[in-house]
Amino acid sequence: GACRLLDFELEIGVFLGGPSNKLGEPIGIKTAPDHVFGYVLLNDWSARDIQAFEYRPLGPFGSKSFNTSISPWIVVPEALEPFKCNAEKQDPEVLQYLKEAEH
Repeated sequence: GACRLLDFELEIGVFLGGPSNKLGEPIGIKTAPDHVFGYVLLNDWSARDIQAFEYRPLGPFGSKSFNTSISPWIVVPEALEPFKCNAEKQDPEVLQYLKEAEH
């Protein structure tokens, strides 16, 4: 039957571009912003009631990924520059490998 528990999660999508890296070569955290072309709003749609039914024998399939939609515009990083700020202090403190040196 029809889904009765449809929801969506608001997320941020990122379009990548910029200088290319060699195949298999990771992009470092410090140079990652050089590869961002722009950002979009992204909705990940889920049929929660169907997902609960699928989960038991097989895990989530079509109910978790049947639709993804994005906003009709791309916001370039330069447009967000005036709104940049330092991250708030995290409590409890994050693990060392998740910390950024500048913040």
